[in-house]
Amino acid sequence: MVLRTTHKYKTKDGQPRKFYGCSRWPKCDATHGAHPNGEPMGVPADKETKQWRIRAHESLEGWTELMGLSRGAAYEKLAEHFGVSEIHIGEMNIEACRTVIRFCGDPE
Repeated sequence: MVLRTTHKYKTKDGQPRKFYGCSRWPKCDATHGAHPNGEPMGVPADKETKQWRIRAHESLEGWTELMGLSRGAAYEKLAEHFGVSEIHIGEMNIEACRTVIRFCGDPE
């Protein structure tokens, strides 16, 4: 993966977003998010795992709104459910994402 910059997406302060893209592009179109300082966001994943992570994030966001929680409070409850002190969906495998979706009350 190679650190790249895109003008298609911007950060909150209007700066171009950074991301990691496959060094063999266009034959390989894998991407991975990056923080503004270039640090990777989460753990790289294949397409299927990325789709499950997106779905888990969507489920958690819906549950957060339904429960009237802040994002931080929702993640605290999720971490408690997993029995850990800190949790990141961007580091999860498919089975963990499925657990998040069930936790949020969404059918798979």
